[in-house]
Amino acid sequence: MANKKWWMGIPVMALVFGMTLVGCSSDPDTDTRVPSSFQSGSGGDTTILLRQGINFDQAFREVAFVLNRHGFDSEMIQPEVGYIRTRWINTWNDRNIASDWYRVRIVCNFNPSRTQLIVNAEAEYLDDGVWRKGYDTRAVETLRNDLNMTVGN
Repeated sequence: MANKKWWMGIPVMALVFGMTLVGCSSDPDTDTRVPSSFQSGSGGDTTILLRQGINFDQAFREVAFVLNRHGFDSEMIQPEVGYIRTRWINTWNDRNIASDWYRVRIVCNFNPSRTQLIVNAEAEYLDDGVWRKGYDTRAVETLRNDLNMTVGN
């Protein structure tokens, strides 16, 4: 009878050991709030070649419209130099809920010859009271696709 109890205890001990191993293997410094689309550092630029025959004024208005449609309100618009910067928004995350710890804004620049549009999706997340800078890959991809369809080749 004691032998049967011993054999029944082995799966229980293995389960407890496995749960302990999994619990201890998680990194306590990993911030689960940071969206998977956040990438630290620079490199969030994407270039869109404007389609031939599109008027710069029309392209500029279309870019502002696409940004607004995705919830990015313009903070600074300088059509004479081809520059748009949006306000920070705090709902562009995995859950699309407002947060105090993650924000994204978009910066758009037309090149001087007005043939290309450079889009940057700046992102920051709050880590122990310090904003960590980077970019948001989901915002870059979403805007690149939409802007290519409206003003791109």
